[in-house]
Amino acid sequence: MEEPFKKTVLITGIGGFTGVHLEAEMTKIGYRVFGTTNSIALKENHYQCDILNKECLLKVVSIVKPNFIIHLAAISFVASKDVTAIYNTNILGTLNLLECLDELKLDIKKVLLASSAAIYGNIEGVLNESLCPKPVNHYGNSKLVMENMVASYYNKFEIIIARPFNYTGIGQNNSFLIPKIVQHFREKNSTIKLGNLHTFREYNNVSSFSEIYIKLLNSSFHSDKVNICSGSTYSIGEILGMLEKITGHYLKVEVNPLFIRKNEIVELKGSTDKLFNILGGSIKFKTLETTLSEMLTN
Repeated sequence: MEEPFKKTVLITGIGGFTGVHLEAEMTKIGYRVFGTTNSIALKENHYQCDILNKECLLKVVSIVKPNFIIHLAAISFVASKDVTAIYNTNILGTLNLLECLDELKLDIKKVLLASSAAIYGNIEGVLNESLCPKPVNHYGNSKLVMENMVASYYNKFEIIIARPFNYTGIGQNNSFLIPKIVQHFREKNSTIKLGNLHTFREYNNVSSFSEIYIKLLNSSFHSDKVNICSGSTYSIGEILGMLEKITGHYLKVEVNPLFIRKNEIVELKGSTDKLFNILGGSIKFKTLETTLSEMLTN
């Protein structure tokens, strides 16, 4: 008897923060999962491959023969000083991937490309997909160029451009804000240096976003952009309060002027209207308290 058909997915950047969570979730529900990584491949289903190396990427895609693609590989640290790497990886790397898929003529059901809410820039209020993007840094601008470029492939593949807002969770690097704060509480440090405590941003759970990506792959939605967000925002002051309540530890905050951006707007959050219209009531978001508790104990 032939082995039953399994959905096969290729995740670029599978070794990164999001990729690790996505691989675990997709494997659990029965997908055959493969991925590319810039690091040495430590698993049989991982391939060491720089997405800027088209020949390598072409070889991996031809071996895996995926039905689904989730493209996560990117320079995602906003403060990165390697501007050339940001544009090359986020734009040309994506182009390489789409060209490989086009050349191999595989049966691709859906391609999900991770963009970013950074494309909106410093627009005040609830951000929806119809707004004119105004990125304020190289990372956001590179993602916007990527979005514009892939629109020409809409007639070749069913493409979803996902615009995730802030998210965090177990395994995120301590160079990011929430893991940094959690680490200080875990180690029971006496002080921490932070910037503005009174701006409101989304801080969603990476596992919730992984589930949304999978649902989008299996939806009829394509050839368009969609926010990945909860619409719930919190200030850093509120997050400090939550962690104090969970741990019983008090942390003195020293405000570092270098961490405060000029003309920083008070609140940034995404509109969930389009996302909920696509997926309906199937979306579940973990609470921030749950997310912080998970990060403290792992």
